[in-house]
Amino acid sequence: MKAINVGIETIEIYFPKTYVNQAELELFDNVQQGKYTIGLGQVNMAFVRPFEDVNTMALTVVTNLLEKNQINPALIGRLEVGTESLLDKSKSTKTTLMRLFGENTNIEGVTSINACYGGTNALFNTINWMQSDAWDGRLGIVVCTDIAVYAKGSARTTGGAGAIAMLIAPNATFTIEPIRTTYMKDNYDFYKPNFHSEYPTVDGQLSIQSYLSSIDNCIQSYFKKNKDLNADFYCFHSPFHKMVQKSFLRVKLNESFVQKVETGFTFENFNEKQSQMLKFYQNDWLTKAFPSCLLSRELGNIYTGALYAGLISLIETQEDLINKRIMMFSYGSGCAASLFFLKCHKPTGILKKTIKIQERLQQRIRISCIEYDHIMQQREINYNKHSQQYQPKQVDLYPGTFYLKSIDDKYRRDYLVHKPLELNQTSGVIILDNSKSINKIQQIRDQINNNNQSDQNLQQSQKQYNQLWTGFYKKTIQQRLDQLEKTMNVNVEPFKDGGLSLQNANLMVENCIGKISYPLGLGLNFLINGQCYSVPMAIEEPSVIAAASAAAKTISEAGVGFQTYSSRPVMMGQIQLLDVQNFSKIECLIDSNRQTIINRGNQACQSMVKRGGGVEDVKCRNLDKGQCSVDVFINVCDSMGANLVNTVLEYVAPLISEITGTRVGIKILTNLCMNRKVTAQFNLDIDKMNYKQFNGKEVAKLMLEAYQFAELDIYRAVTHNKGIINGIEAVCNATGQDARAVNASLHGYASINGQYKPLSTFRIVNNQFIGELTVPISVGTQGGVLPQNPLYSQILSILDYPDSQKLAEIIVSVGLASNFAALRALSIEGIQKGHMTLHARNIAIASGIPEHLVDEAVLFMKNRNNFSKQTALEFLKAYNVFYEIGKAKGKQMKAFCTFSGSFDLIGTQEKVDLHVVFECDQNKINLNYTDDSAINRQIFGLKGQEWLKNLFSVLDTVKINREAELYQSNNLTSKLKLLAILINLLSFNMLSLDFDRSKNFILNQKPCLGGAISLKYGLSLMNELIHIFEYNIDQFVGFPQLRQALMNELNNIILAHIKSFELLQQAKQGQFNFEEFLSSRQKRLSCTMMLLCDCISLKNFNPSIIEEITLLGRIIEIQMTLTRDTQKWNKSTLSEPNAYTYWLISNQSLILGDNKEVLASFYNEHNRFLLSLVQELEQKISPQLSHLKDQAMNAIQLFYKPRL
Repeated sequence: MKAINVGIETIEIYFPKTYVNQAELELFDNVQQGKYTIGLGQVNMAFVRPFEDVNTMALTVVTNLLEKNQINPALIGRLEVGTESLLDKSKSTKTTLMRLFGENTNIEGVTSINACYGGTNALFNTINWMQSDAWDGRLGIVVCTDIAVYAKGSARTTGGAGAIAMLIAPNATFTIEPIRTTYMKDNYDFYKPNFHSEYPTVDGQLSIQSYLSSIDNCIQSYFKKNKDLNADFYCFHSPFHKMVQKSFLRVKLNESFVQKVETGFTFENFNEKQSQMLKFYQNDWLTKAFPSCLLSRELGNIYTGALYAGLISLIETQEDLINKRIMMFSYGSGCAASLFFLKCHKPTGILKKTIKIQERLQQRIRISCIEYDHIMQQREINYNKHSQQYQPKQVDLYPGTFYLKSIDDKYRRDYLVHKPLELNQTSGVIILDNSKSINKIQQIRDQINNNNQSDQNLQQSQKQYNQLWTGFYKKTIQQRLDQLEKTMNVNVEPFKDGGLSLQNANLMVENCIGKISYPLGLGLNFLINGQCYSVPMAIEEPSVIAAASAAAKTISEAGVGFQTYSSRPVMMGQIQLLDVQNFSKIECLIDSNRQTIINRGNQACQSMVKRGGGVEDVKCRNLDKGQCSVDVFINVCDSMGANLVNTVLEYVAPLISEITGTRVGIKILTNLCMNRKVTAQFNLDIDKMNYKQFNGKEVAKLMLEAYQFAELDIYRAVTHNKGIINGIEAVCNATGQDARAVNASLHGYASINGQYKPLSTFRIVNNQFIGELTVPISVGTQGGVLPQNPLYSQILSILDYPDSQKLAEIIVSVGLASNFAALRALSIEGIQKGHMTLHARNIAIASGIPEHLVDEAVLFMKNRNNFSKQTALEFLKAYNVFYEIGKAKGKQMKAFCTFSGSFDLIGTQEKVDLHVVFECDQNKINLNYTDDSAINRQIFGLKGQEWLKNLFSVLDTVKINREAELYQSNNLTSKLKLLAILINLLSFNMLSLDFDRSKNFILNQKPCLGGAISLKYGLSLMNELIHIFEYNIDQFVGFPQLRQALMNELNNIILAHIKSFELLQQAKQGQFNFEEFLSSRQKRLSCTMMLLCDCISLKNFNPSIIEEITLLGRIIEIQMTLTRDTQKWNKSTLSEPNAYTYWLISNQSLILGDNKEVLASFYNEHNRFLLSLVQELEQKISPQLSHLKDQAMNAIQLFYKPRL
C-alpha cells in the first residue's frame, strides 16, 4: 500500500522565550552601526539558557504538534529527527522523544546528521517511507531541532535556536511534487571537528560560494527534468537574511540562464551587479521571497529548521496559500543541497491560528547584551560537564515547555515539563501589525541614526526653542498665558476657568451638582522625533510637571530626545459565545464567513470606512467551559473608538449567532488594546548624565539598580509604573482622554505574562543609557468629550493638532520622562525632597504669603528643610523686618538673606523695585540699598541713591535713538542697567576688599571660606544679581544676538576688574603695559553695557549695530576713564586700579601726582592717544551713532568736572 499526495499536513515551531536585539549587539560589540541589522539583515536572535537544549526543544515542539492538533500518539508510525547539535555521539534525539509516545514503541526513524540539511533528509526519508510498500497506514513526524552558537565575535550574531515539527500525511495541506534535484560535494566550508567545543570551524567565503554553486547546480539540474520553474513564493535555507536575498537573485540569474532570457546579468558580473539586480527584481523579491523571512530575521539561524521556518513565515504573512506553488531550497554545509516544490491544497488560516507566531513573538523576553554575553561565557565554561542541576524561573519559559532538570555524574539527562499557574490567557491573537512588528526596533535605530547625522542642527533648534521657555516657572500666570498666546497663537480665555460650562457639565454626567478643576501646566523641553514640544499636563500632584520637564531636558541634551513608533489605531471588541460544543467547528465557521461579518460590521460605521477605517478582521479564541470569544478588529482612525466598537459589536452579534448556532452573551470592547501599541525610546551618553554631585556613570549605575529592584519585586513594580502613569495620565487629563481606560490597559499589559512587571526597561550598552517604554494605549483627537469643552481644542493646538498616533507617541514619551525623573530622584536624592519643594508652594499660599513673595518663601523653607506654615510665616516676618548682625548667637546656621531697594531713576517711567533673596552661610540679614549701616558701606561703598540718580541723569542724555518707537516699557532697560551697575560696583568692591578670595569665588564658584562677613554677603548678593540679570534677558530680550552680547559684556566687566588689579600689582613690580591696563580699566564705567541695554527698547533691531555699539562704547569708556581717574585720584586710593596711578608708577612719578604739570603731561599724552583712537574707530561707526560720541563727551565733562 502506497500513499498519494504525500506532504506536510500541519507544522509547528518552538523557539526560546529569550532573545537578544541585533542593533544592541552592534553597540555592545563596538562594530559599525548597521553591520548586523543592515549588513546581515537581522533584527533579533533567539538563544537558550542552560536549562534548555535540543532535546527540550524537540520534546516541546512535538508535544505542541500532537496536542494542538489532537493527534493520538498511536497513529504515528515514523519519527525522524534532523539536527547537527549533538548531545551524544551515540544516543539520538529521536530516542529521547519516544517518552512522548507511551506504549507505541513501533516507530521507525532515527536522527539524520549533515549540518543544516538533516531536516530535509528526514523529510525525504519519511515521504519515501509513506510512498513505499513498507508504509502501514500511519502518519509520520519530522523534527528539526538545533542551537546555533559561535565563538565570541561577529560570527556569534549569526546564531539562533529553534525547533520545527511537521506532521507528514497523505492528501496533505502542502504536497511535495515528485520531481526534485540534489547536489552534494566534499567541502570543508563549515564543520565541527573539535569534540570538546560546540563551536564550528567556518570558512565564510567558501561557505557562500558553496551555497551559490549548489543553487546553480540544483536549478540547472531541475530544468533538465522539468521546465516549469514558476513559483508563487520562494523559501530558502537562511543562515542570515542577506544570504536569502542573494540566493533569490541567484535563482533568478539561473532562471534567465536556462530559459535563455537576456537580462544583462551574468554569472561573471553577479557580485558587482547585485544592487541593480535587486532593483530589477524588486517586486518579485518583496512579494514572493521576503514574506518568508519573518522568522529568520527574528530568531536567527536555526540550522535544520531554517527552511521550514520560512514556510511558517509564509503561512503567517499571507492571507492564504491555497493553490500556490512554493520553491524550497535546502542547504547544509559539507555540502548537501536539494531543490523541490510544495503545492498548497487547503486553506492555511487554521494553521496560522494554531501556530500563533505573533503572539509568541510578543511574549518573548529581551535580554541585555551584557547578560547574554555572561550566559554565553558560562555556556562555554560548562560545556560537556556533568553533575549539573537546573531550576528555571516560571517567567523564563512558555507554558508547557520542557526543561533540563539535571545531568547526573554519568551524563544522563533528566527532563521535566514546565507547568505554569493556570492563567486567563486573553492576549491570544491580539497582535501588532505584522510588517511593523518585524521592523519596529530597526525603525527606531534608523531614526536615531538619521538624527545623529544632523545632531548639531537639531541641538541648535532645540536650544533656541527651549530659550523661549527658560524661567517659565518664575513668571506669573498672566505672564505665562501672554507668552502662550504670543508664541503659539492660542486663545487663552478657556484656560482661565477650565473651559467647561456648568450647562455642558450637566449634559455629561447624571445628577450634576458642579465641576471640579485640575491645575493645568506645561511640560517643557520635549524633543520627540526631532520636533520640539511644550506638552499640556493636568495633574494635582506637585513635582510631576517640573520633574518630567527636567528629565526631558536631560534626554534632549545628553541624547537626541525621544524616538517613537506606534502601530495603527486598531481596537478590538469581543462577542461572548455561550453553549459552545465544538470550538473547532465554530472557528471554521467564523473563518469561512469572515468577509461577510466584516461587511456587516462596516455597514454600522460607514463614516469611519470613508475616513479609511472600519472593520478589518474577525478571529475566534477558545475560553473553555463552553465559551469562546469572537474578536472583532476595527480601525478607529483618530478616535478613541469605544462607542464605535460597541456599536459595531451590537450590529454583527445577531449574524454571528446565526452563523455559529450559539447563544451570544455580552458584547463589549477591550481596553487592553494590544493592536494599538506605542514605543518611546531614548539613548543617552552616560558621560553627559551628571546630576547634582554625581557623575554620569554613578547616576546611570544607581538608576539601573533602582530599575532592577522593580524587575525583581512586584510591590516595587507597582510604584515604578505609577511613576510612568503620573506623566501619561496628566497628558490624558489635559487632552480629554479616557484616562481610566488607559490605566486599565497599562496594568493589564504589565501583567500580561502572569506576573506584574515594570512597563519600562532601562539598560546600559556601550556607555549608552537606554530607556524604552512600550505600552498599548488608546487615545483620540476626535469625538468623545472633546466637543464639550473648547479648552481641549486650544490644548491640542499647542501640540500642533496631532493625529491619534502622534498624540499617543507624545503621551508615552511624557510617561517615559516621568519614569526617568522618578528613578533619578529616588536614586540620587530621594523622591520626598523634590516633591516637598513643590509642595512648599501650596504651604506658602495657604499661609497667606503674597503672590510676589511665594518663590522666596519656598526657597526659605527649602534651605531650612522645614516645610510648614510656621516656617512660611517666619519668612514673612524676616522679609519685612530688618535683622541686626550678630543677633543670633551660638552655632552659625545657613541663613536666608534679602536685599531690597526702590530706585527712582531719571529716564524711567516708574520706580524700579528690586527684591532679591540670596544665600549666605552667616546670620540672616536684610540689606537695603538706602540703609546707612556699616555693612552696607562695606559692600556698596558711599555710592548711594543720589549717586545713582546723577549717573542715570547722565546716561539719559546718551541714548541710541531717543525718538525710537518703543515696543515695551523702558523699565526693563532701566532695570538691566541698574543690575549691571550694581554687579559692577559689587565685583569691584569685593575685589578691593579681599582680592584672592573674591577672584577664587568669581572664577571657580568656590565657597568663600574665611574673610570678612561683608565679603560673604557681597559675593553672594553679586552672584544672585548676575542670575537675575541673566534671567531677565533670557525672558524678555527677544533678539538672540543681543542676549548673547549683553551676557558677554557683563562677563567682560567682571573679568576686567580682576585683570586691572593684577596689572596694577605687576606695575608695582616694574612690569608695564598701559594700553592693556586701560583696556581692562575702561570696563569699570560700563558705557558699552548701557548702550547695549538701550537696544532692548528698539522696535526695529539690526544685529549689525552690536559691533558699532561696541566700538562707540570703547571710545566713551576710554574718555570717561581718563577723566574719572584723574578727577577721583588721591594718594589714599593708590591700592585701587586707576589709570592715572598706573601711569604715574610707570613714569616713576607717583609722589608728583598732585603736580599740575605732571597731570597736564598725562592729559596731553593720552588725549593724543584718544584722538588717534577716535579717528580710527569713527570710520567704522555709522553717522546715526557718531553724534552720540559728542553728547557723551559733554556729559562726562559735566558729571566728573575734570581737574584741568
